[in-house]
Amino acid sequence: MANRNFSISIVFLSLFFLGSSLFAYEGRILKRSMEGPDVAEIQKTLNMLGYEVAVDGCFGLETENAVRSFQRDSVLKVDGILGSETIKAIRSFGMNQLHQVRRGESLSVLALRYGSTVVDIMKANDLTGDVIYIGQELVIPFTRVKREGGRGGFERRQVSREESIEIPALITYKVKQGDSAYLIAKRFNITVSAIKAVNNLKDPARLLAGQRILIPKATEEALVPVFSWPAQGLISSGYGWRMHPIFKNRQFHGGIDIAVPTGTNVRAAAPGRVIQAKDMGGFGLGVVIDHGNQVTTWYGHNSKLLVKRGELITSGQIIAKTGNTGVSTGPHLDFRIKVNGKTVNPLHWLP
Repeated sequence: MANRNFSISIVFLSLFFLGSSLFAYEGRILKRSMEGPDVAEIQKTLNMLGYEVAVDGCFGLETENAVRSFQRDSVLKVDGILGSETIKAIRSFGMNQLHQVRRGESLSVLALRYGSTVVDIMKANDLTGDVIYIGQELVIPFTRVKREGGRGGFERRQVSREESIEIPALITYKVKQGDSAYLIAKRFNITVSAIKAVNNLKDPARLLAGQRILIPKATEEALVPVFSWPAQGLISSGYGWRMHPIFKNRQFHGGIDIAVPTGTNVRAAAPGRVIQAKDMGGFGLGVVIDHGNQVTTWYGHNSKLLVKRGELITSGQIIAKTGNTGVSTGPHLDFRIKVNGKTVNPLHWLP
């Protein structure tokens, strides 16, 4: 029994000394005006750790300042010289972790998981875009953090399976006819940015019926109903900045103009309650419907209103007749959707 304990002690002592010598440094001490690949190696690691320094193999003032900053952050002697202790510290922090990408992961998810940032991960892997693929091996760098007292340092959170509840839970969702990224986001009580990040979507507006996407932190279904078109016609003016057709100055258009003849039926895009039905100045004779969850739809430039404030409206119900009232150059429907009082692109909500 005594021999066994002695053997175990020898093993632990061997592992301790092996770990102590892992970052042993037998190279030269580096200082101002020196050049070489060993300088470039340290520069590259410092750069990856967030210090501004060019990787050119030349130990100049910029490199010395970066070394001093690292020494200050790491509570080492601040002399701007790459001695044994400083080089071992830089190399130990430069030991990056490799991660093999799994289904449903994105740079945003990995940054959250490891306490890093998307920019740092892209930089460490020389990525020019945010698209990654299943099976890809990525380097996860350490991240600089602020310690108490304002001193900087480095850390990487190693997340266990028990802690993984902090990482977005993902489910697979099949896009339905009439779905949009905004509608799906509201339905699951998340953001379009979250859907974009988890699925590596370049343009979340281009979702196809039947397409399968991943939904992070899915919570509630059907917070917002599926919207339908309030009128059928050509879009004569889209959502966004434009030259105003009357005032001839650059203005932001908060909706879409659907060109239709005067007297065309205007239908409610979704069920809700009428909160405005009146002459709205430049918007002409307008109707505003509240659909709950801070979502409203707006219908402007009508010739006749068929509903009154306070009425409950069903989806597809005729609420007005199109016209040319207010500030308008011709008969059309100005259709707008607002979320929390701010306009969004209706084309992201409509089928």
